[in-house]
Amino acid sequence: MMIMMIAAGGSVQAEATNRIVAIVNNEIITFHELEKAGRIFKLSEMEKGKQEETQKQILFQLIDQKLVDNQIKRLGVQISSEEVDKAVARIKEDQKLNSSEDFSAVLNREGLSEAEFRNKIKEQILRFRLISREIGSKIIIPEDRIREYYQNHQIQFRKIEGVHLAHIFLPLSNDTPSEEIEKQKKKAEEVWERLRKGEDFAELARKFSKDPSAAQGGDMGMFVFEEIDPLLRGEISKLKPGEFSSVLQTPTGWQIVKLVKFQGSKELSFDEVKGQIQEQLFQEEVDQRFVQWLQKLKERSYIQILL
Repeated sequence: MMIMMIAAGGSVQAEATNRIVAIVNNEIITFHELEKAGRIFKLSEMEKGKQEETQKQILFQLIDQKLVDNQIKRLGVQISSEEVDKAVARIKEDQKLNSSEDFSAVLNREGLSEAEFRNKIKEQILRFRLISREIGSKIIIPEDRIREYYQNHQIQFRKIEGVHLAHIFLPLSNDTPSEEIEKQKKKAEEVWERLRKGEDFAELARKFSKDPSAAQGGDMGMFVFEEIDPLLRGEISKLKPGEFSSVLQTPTGWQIVKLVKFQGSKELSFDEVKGQIQEQLFQEEVDQRFVQWLQKLKERSYIQILL
């Protein structure tokens, strides 16, 4: 892999938005593309050193995407507009965006036009097909590996009707400055460390949690397990009654969740979860091999960074 690093003086703000920041084989990445990709990170609110480091990481991601997209073109991977239509329709249905006004409002919040959104979906599907063709088609997960995983992680495979939860919650809003986000995260980690050392969960919830449940020691009551956010379900399923999670980031703040008790819990058999485990192990293998595949692709590519 040929990578050339060229330092450029002056502030980012003073550079023209069409300045080339990287060359990948015969294609370019402009500062405008980099700026657009970085909007979600609120770079302007970061300290200069962290801003520059984050910007470089975003650029490396864009380079990776460019390399993958080059392979898509080289190998002739394609998708029809009808397939994109169906994918967009599924997203609208999953997100319960029942009207064009709701859909437009979500796109406006993300700073996207409908054409840009459709193009993003198209790119995602094409990349998925490329990875499936180049990597996924070569992976076989043997049954003995699936069974071994089941035996070592049986605590994760339970059918649960309900859960009694408590939590410690430090809220954030969409316009919370990045410095405050980090401050709240640090405070949540300090609370978690005190829990780890044996301090009482309810007392710490009363003292630190910024949720109405704080008055009850963070007790949130019973929940139907299947109605809980999938990411949180995954965390809860790893816990035993009385245990608490790591510090979790949610769209609305930092959270530490305690499992008080299960209701209607039973162990699932190997046959019931075999497909789920196979899918998980397959994806882990794909992720690992993708890193190796991408590295080999970089080694035989010309990459020049001008940031």
